[in-house]
Amino acid sequence: MQDIEFNSMPDCSGFYRNGFPVAAVLLIFFFAGCTTTSWVVDDETARDYDSRTVVSDSVYFQQSGAPSPQNPVLELDFLLSTKAEYNEHLISRRYIQQYRPRYGYLALGMTGMGIGLYLANTSVIDADKLSTRDRALLNSAALSIGLASYFSMKPVGEARPAGEKRQLQKTGTIVEHDTIPAELPEDAAATLSIHRGDSVLVSDENLAFEENRLAVNIPEKSGLQQLDAGDTLSLDITVSYEEHRFRSRIPVSDFMQEFVVTDSSDVPVRSSPALISNNIIRHAGAESRFPFLTDLNDGWFRILKSGEAAYIQKEKVSRVWRVADVTESDHLVVQSDRPVFGDLEVERNLPDNQRTNPDAIAVIIANGTYEDPVRILPHADRVAELAASYFRDAAGLYSDNIVILEDMSRDDMLQFIDDGDSLKIGGRHLSAEESDFYFYYYGHAFTDEEDSLFLLPVDYDPGDREERYVSFEALADAIGALHTRSSLIVMDTDWSRASVFGQEVSGEIRGRDQAVDELSRKLTGGRENTALFWASEPGEISGPYSGPNDRVQYPYDLFTWYFFKSIQDGFRTAGEISDYLERNVPFTSRRLHDRSQNPLFFGNRDLILIPDTSEPEGGEDEQADMESLE
Repeated sequence: MQDIEFNSMPDCSGFYRNGFPVAAVLLIFFFAGCTTTSWVVDDETARDYDSRTVVSDSVYFQQSGAPSPQNPVLELDFLLSTKAEYNEHLISRRYIQQYRPRYGYLALGMTGMGIGLYLANTSVIDADKLSTRDRALLNSAALSIGLASYFSMKPVGEARPAGEKRQLQKTGTIVEHDTIPAELPEDAAATLSIHRGDSVLVSDENLAFEENRLAVNIPEKSGLQQLDAGDTLSLDITVSYEEHRFRSRIPVSDFMQEFVVTDSSDVPVRSSPALISNNIIRHAGAESRFPFLTDLNDGWFRILKSGEAAYIQKEKVSRVWRVADVTESDHLVVQSDRPVFGDLEVERNLPDNQRTNPDAIAVIIANGTYEDPVRILPHADRVAELAASYFRDAAGLYSDNIVILEDMSRDDMLQFIDDGDSLKIGGRHLSAEESDFYFYYYGHAFTDEEDSLFLLPVDYDPGDREERYVSFEALADAIGALHTRSSLIVMDTDWSRASVFGQEVSGEIRGRDQAVDELSRKLTGGRENTALFWASEPGEISGPYSGPNDRVQYPYDLFTWYFFKSIQDGFRTAGEISDYLERNVPFTSRRLHDRSQNPLFFGNRDLILIPDTSEPEGGEDEQADMESLE
């Protein structure tokens, strides 16, 4: 029987014997990384501070900053300046770079290495027939493949400086200037001298150092606190210490600020350079100071008021150089003896009518500065400002369509009445379909022995009264001749203080009541588009209104206050405003002054004087048309 020989499986005993160490090596290779260090030469050279050689040094005063009106101090530092020479060298720095394996290359290399080791240590290719030398070469080749794949690493991030550096060869030298505080003895003191032209203000005054610094408060040392605006002579300041000296010429503008100072009380500060009442920001008292900005060369100075530009008349102020005191509120603006416009309830939170009325015009006459001191109305300009504010904000007028005429003489008033265009701002032609007309008069009125009605101009002369007054009938005729959609006439008058005909008996007052009634009905009778208000009946005092607890007298009369308060409270028609006045003025006059004051109204009670802001522009008919289209 023939023997059958079976081929055995490849002998892997050598591979299996070495398998675990090989696997461990593979894992270490796969996950391990490495770091390297290198020295890199910098592009720039570095100086060797140990090679410092002093070339020269000097001591001197140096000014620190410049004086200003807000900080009028001249500051000087006493310094030592040194010129030193240093060697320059190339510098190399050490950097650390981290690497990690390229895992694709490593996997491929480890595979090749495994195959090589497998072939060299198994019987697959009859490795047992290989010589020891051949087997060693094959194993070495396999390991070389693995090592090559491992060491083909990639850098991780940027190289990090190790903080080590080395100086290389010398490349040259560099000279450097170094400035430090000069050394001074504890009791060191300089001398100060200040001259202004030929005047010696300070002569060799001791000035102590504070940590190598001198501080000269110019106004304090010189004694100059205020100069006339035309005085611009500079100061010559000299500071000396041993053989060292500092000289400087300081202009006045470097330590003083230019101000305007009010020469009298109650000076208006305005938002624009124009003599109108509705641009007054406040009234300043005497000796108020405002920082000066520019001279407008037309009678106005531009000034600074609470951080914003404002305007003031040149004739009411003086310009000065003065030390600026930033601790003083608003540069020491003295409060006037009356509150600022906007402080009172009736002057703020005005109705805001977004429906502008481009075809409406308003004329405000405010007569307050009467030549006869008994008849002066000190708050006429404020009343005009209040009226203008309401016509603009509540009635929707353009500011350009509101004219304020203050302190009108008889000739001014007659010309105003006779000139038809006076009642048409800018020559605007009034339209019966589109134009509303507002007229407000604040001043005195009276009736004569014949019960005729007159307005009192500011140049009224009691000694020549026959020629110094203006007929209300002429004004009424001029207003009545206007072609307007509506007309509002407000006669905010005082009768009793303007009485010029002696004692008034009850019969005369009744006659004057009748005269006012007849003339008023003549103006409004038969006109559905007219409303006329009088502040009081003839012979009655138009008394002042008082503030909280009746202790503070406001700059408005009772009628003025309640007329505009009614609009502020939302009343729109002439009848609503009239009823409001009848409820408040007589009662308040009796409570405050224990006397009667009865406002008068003539005209159409249903006339709408203030547009309703809640209605869409164009009115109810236009809204109805829009709804029908929808």
